[in-house]
Amino acid sequence: METMSVITLHLAVMIGLVCLATGLGGLTGPNRWPDMIDEFERSPGLMLAVAFVGVVFGLIIILAHPYWGDPLAVAVSLIGWASFVEGLALLAIPHAYLGMIRPALRFARAWSIFAIVLGLILVVAGLTGRASPLS
Repeated sequence: METMSVITLHLAVMIGLVCLATGLGGLTGPNRWPDMIDEFERSPGLMLAVAFVGVVFGLIIILAHPYWGDPLAVAVSLIGWASFVEGLALLAIPHAYLGMIRPALRFARAWSIFAIVLGLILVVAGLTGRASPLS
C-alpha cells in the first residue's frame, strides 16, 4: 500500500500493536472486563489519568498526522480523533460514557476479535507499505 507519509506507516504499526495486545487480553480474560469497568468507575483518579492519556494520545495523532489522502491515513486519523473524543467524554461525562460502554461488554469476545483483526491489518499495512516519493 502506498500512503502519503512515513508517519502514517509508523502510527499504523503502533496503533496496530496496541489493538493486538488489547484484543489478545480480551480473549484470554473476557470476564475481567466488567470487573475492570466497575473498578474504573469507582476510581476518579484512575478515570482522570486514563482520560488524560486518551486526550493526549489523540491530540498527538491529530496534530502530527494531518493526512486524509488514502485509506490507511484515514484509519490512523480517525483513530486519533476517536481517542481524543473518548478522552474528552471521560473527562466531561464519565458516568454517562461508561453507561454507554457497559452494554458492549456482553460482546467482549467479538470486540476482542475485531481488535485483533484491526491490529493485524494495521501492522501489516504499516510494515509492508511505503510512503509516496513526495513525502
